[in-house]
Amino acid sequence: AATGALALAFSGYFLELLVALLSVPLLLAALVFVVLLAFINFRGISESVKLNLAMSVTEIAGLALVLGIGVVVLLAGGADLGRPFDFNEGGNPALLALAGATLAFFAMTGFENAANVAEEVQNPSRVYPRALLGGMASAGLIYLIIAFIASMVVPTGRLAGSEVALLEVVRQGLPAFPGWLFAIVACVAITNTCLVALITNSRIMYGMARENVVPRIFARTHQSRRTPWVAIVFTTIIALILIVGVGEEGVNTLASATVAFLLAVFTLVCLCALVLRRDRVPQEHYTAPTVILLLGVAVNVALLLYVLITDLQGLIAGDIGPRESVLLVCLVMLLVGVGLYFVNNLAQRRLDASRPSDGRNGRG
Repeated sequence: AATGALALAFSGYFLELLVALLSVPLLLAALVFVVLLAFINFRGISESVKLNLAMSVTEIAGLALVLGIGVVVLLAGGADLGRPFDFNEGGNPALLALAGATLAFFAMTGFENAANVAEEVQNPSRVYPRALLGGMASAGLIYLIIAFIASMVVPTGRLAGSEVALLEVVRQGLPAFPGWLFAIVACVAITNTCLVALITNSRIMYGMARENVVPRIFARTHQSRRTPWVAIVFTTIIALILIVGVGEEGVNTLASATVAFLLAVFTLVCLCALVLRRDRVPQEHYTAPTVILLLGVAVNVALLLYVLITDLQGLIAGDIGPRESVLLVCLVMLLVGVGLYFVNNLAQRRLDASRPSDGRNGRG
């Protein structure tokens, strides 16, 4: 879901580059974009990491430009400092803030992937929690500043209706800056995040296959590239299906579906942390404060219920169609996952039944 949302967001900026040359459907651009990134993923992790590093530098440059525009507009007296604190007319401020909080979870996709490389860190029980919490706090602060600058420079209604929100900030605050150049920067930034998402998706599928959670075929690697090509192909196809399923206006739907899954996963993580502290382990490890874990469960459940109930109300009222429904997208993805799980169990049972007994313990 995250990959699909990022691909559609990429297409909005990418089409800004092509608008003067030719007309390309946004949906087609998103599909081609995902396929190209899947090929990079297939080439190998080394190529992906090098490209990721280069794109990260470009992404930082783009954020620095937006920050600079905010300072220039503020010093020139053209900023509306009251606009970032305005709420939509007729809306409940508490519910609007809650809606913003749920969508903000999408920005945190990727932080949980850091756990996969924690074992490479020296003294991980001490370093990793600080790095994770420090990174989330820093990213959260940057997102808040960028959001404040964007609404300070450009009317919020115009931002909400634009497929290229940050480009609107550049056009309004610094008209002399080439719009096409910032569109390239934005495309690179989104490409960076989407590439990481594709890599993570395929590696998680590969790891699950090795643990016999999903069919073993997803653990198959390419003979020369040594990448999990079956997992890459499968996760790419799922992303393409989701993009086609939600259509060109499906960025918010896929983003919200990603948020719903994240909230559910984070809730389970907090519960598991509470249960696992009963186990005794010999090595030093980080123990999260109980009050934080309980608060995490309560907040995550509340936000998840808000997302699902809001979507259900929209479906009942006819405000959104089936293609825009977060509930239906999540249900389809859950059915695919459950289906793979049962297929794997059935295959394992048949495999175990076909193995001859060793005559000692009844096992094959």
